[in-house]
Amino acid sequence: MSDLTGFSTALVNSAKRANVRYLIAVEGDVLWGEKVAQTFASHYASPLWAGESAPENMPSIALKKAKKLLGQECDCLVYNAHQAFDAEALGALSGTIVGGGVLLMLVPPQWFSHCGEQQPFTRRLSRLLSMPEVFRLKQDQPFPALPAVHSDCNEYTDEEYGCLTVEQYEAVMAVRRVVTGHRKRPLVLTADRGRGKSSALGIAAASLMIERKIRIGVTAPAFANADTLFSHVARRLELDYDQKKQLNFAESELQFFSPDALLNDNVPLDFLIVDEAAAIPAPMLNRLLSRYNRIAFASTVHGYEGTGRGFAIKFRQQLDAMTPQWRQLRLAQPIRWADDDPLERWVFKALLLDAEYAVLDLSAEAEPAIGYRVLPTDGLVDDELRLSQLFGLLVNAHYQTSPADIVQLLNDDSVQLVVAESGSEILGCCLLSLEGGFSPDLAQQILMGKRRPKGHLLAQSVAAHVGFEQAAIQRCARIMRIAVHPERQQQGLGLALLQFCQQWAVEHQLDYLGTSFGLVSELFDFWHKAGYSPVRLGVTKDAASGAHSLLCVQPLSPAAECWLHSAGDVFAVNFQAQRYEQFSELDCELFVKLYRYALSRDAFPLPPMTPLVEHQLRVFSQGGLGYDLVIASLETGLARLLLTDDDALSEVSYFAVAKIFQRQPWSKVVADFGYASRKKAEHAMREFFTRLC
Repeated sequence: MSDLTGFSTALVNSAKRANVRYLIAVEGDVLWGEKVAQTFASHYASPLWAGESAPENMPSIALKKAKKLLGQECDCLVYNAHQAFDAEALGALSGTIVGGGVLLMLVPPQWFSHCGEQQPFTRRLSRLLSMPEVFRLKQDQPFPALPAVHSDCNEYTDEEYGCLTVEQYEAVMAVRRVVTGHRKRPLVLTADRGRGKSSALGIAAASLMIERKIRIGVTAPAFANADTLFSHVARRLELDYDQKKQLNFAESELQFFSPDALLNDNVPLDFLIVDEAAAIPAPMLNRLLSRYNRIAFASTVHGYEGTGRGFAIKFRQQLDAMTPQWRQLRLAQPIRWADDDPLERWVFKALLLDAEYAVLDLSAEAEPAIGYRVLPTDGLVDDELRLSQLFGLLVNAHYQTSPADIVQLLNDDSVQLVVAESGSEILGCCLLSLEGGFSPDLAQQILMGKRRPKGHLLAQSVAAHVGFEQAAIQRCARIMRIAVHPERQQQGLGLALLQFCQQWAVEHQLDYLGTSFGLVSELFDFWHKAGYSPVRLGVTKDAASGAHSLLCVQPLSPAAECWLHSAGDVFAVNFQAQRYEQFSELDCELFVKLYRYALSRDAFPLPPMTPLVEHQLRVFSQGGLGYDLVIASLETGLARLLLTDDDALSEVSYFAVAKIFQRQPWSKVVADFGYASRKKAEHAMREFFTRLC
């Protein structure tokens, strides 16, 4: 152990002098790994053990609870990978290690000695653990060479705010300008982890609270995301802080609100900070942007929580349209560790946090033809460039993409990867999950809610939520993800990918394809155009997308067509009944699309346009009767219009949809559609039906 003590002392001293973090792969049995961990931990004040079999004298956390440490710090992390490996836990916990710290990954020797027998992701990980920036300690073997010693000195000082880098000072000033400058000029602040983004927000908020009477709101996916911000504010204002969601100073106030609370309660604020904005659904961000005049969005660019790149690309379009004077600032220089940190470099590569889609040569006169095929995922284990291109596409298209998706892509035998290629470049991809094929007895138990086998989300949802056990007996594929290169979007590539998937599924004798997505207008149009029919709309909003989840199916066999026709009828009659309650606040444009689909079903017959209905509509349009006295006739007339006239929709008719079909309160529709009073709104409705009549 004396050699280990000397080695650990020298390596820790090197890390502290250089202000970098080292990754140490400890290859051996569990007991030897624990001895190594204890030796290294003795050099640090706040070590942490992640995983099972933690020593009694060391604080520990289960891998599944890693996210609870957001915003906290440690200096020596022991990650026990002997019993289990969790990619998201590694991503979350690695960001808590401060400069001068170490990450010890305890791994079984079989990862290396029997590499071919391991799962694909583990094979890739064992290869990456052999990279030069990793110190690999092998039981009963000599220690690796120590790194060259150098020191990192940050000479920047800021007497005004105490910022640690020029970039952080610029970020504080930019956040302050959102409040002190012109209205409607939001800031988008992005950074990799460890760049002082949250502390800059806290410093700026505290300085504003000192200078003026101000009410600042903070929102994030969870309060844990904002904990660092609040702790910096409390420290600057010399306030006691025990993770409270509200801080008061003189006449100023800083308070945390969930995104839902801000939107539902219409909270008045002088300034709103949105932290980890990439993990908040885009529709919510758009509504916050329209509601608050002074707002700063901040997001991690490369993070296990969800990527900020997809957020920045998509949200920029909304910012350009709604607040063209918005500003952007990117923090690149690390604060908690030195530039080119070895651990950060390795984690980014291992978890593909910096994955990028292919850079296309747009100057070429003619590009190679686009081909479609199923790409075996085994080949991606040793092809980092191709894996990065593929994951970069998924990250760009879906902001909730996480390291767990890499593990599933490489390890899950039920996942099929379909790609669109041009030469060596991946232009698009589609991930399919093979599902169904249950026995009739198990399918019946799924239908009755007695069994929930792992996975098979599509097959089980159709059986348990729509009521057709045949869907669980038949074989299907769920389209988990579809992504197209930004330079090739709006060119039919996505539909072509789905068409290839359909051909492949027919060849493999699947009965149907299906997908589930957060309901927004463009996605509904895309899947509807591809031939997918809605069978279920979730009655509550999805936590990830902030939208109702729509389940759509495309039949491939006559057996699937039979139950799908009935499922479409079930959807139609349910939507008709649920529109007053569950979907009363569904976006009007989306409501109309689904209502039109429901109207087209035989199970949803329209009331006839009788002479009595025509008479009531005519009297109403001329100023007689009242809304409450002719509601049935108004429903009939508006339904006929939606079914027969594609060009009839306007702001007024959407108002009529919200009031007549969704039964929204007068107070809500008056406010949402900008009328001065109920009387003005009802007058507009009479004018609309005058034109209709």
